[in-house]
Amino acid sequence: MQCTTTIGPDNATRAVLPFIAAKGAMEHGASTEFFLMQEATYLGSERHTNLNELQSPGLPSVATVLDALLENDAIGEVIVCEPCATARNVTADDLHEWAAFGDAADLYTQLERNDNTVSF
Repeated sequence: MQCTTTIGPDNATRAVLPFIAAKGAMEHGASTEFFLMQEATYLGSERHTNLNELQSPGLPSVATVLDALLENDAIGEVIVCEPCATARNVTADDLHEWAAFGDAADLYTQLERNDNTVSF
């Protein structure tokens, strides 16, 4: 599954939903690739966002779900849109070890490689 999201830390309820969707895919034996754009670029940054604090009532934190995905090798890749990140002062040094910069060509590659796409 490919998941594109633009939702960042300013909306914890919506920010966790792509990761919840990926956990559902994981429970069916599938992995997910993420493309983080616009405000979601902050989710790939250690310096800008504490994923433990991103929690919605009744749902686990982004960090909790992400940890489960990583522990189960259920993430193919996490691409952070470099032009979006640059506009928000997110640098390569800010990225989590599981994230990498990319661009529209990487998004296309993910879309082409996956049968299902979910956008948030």
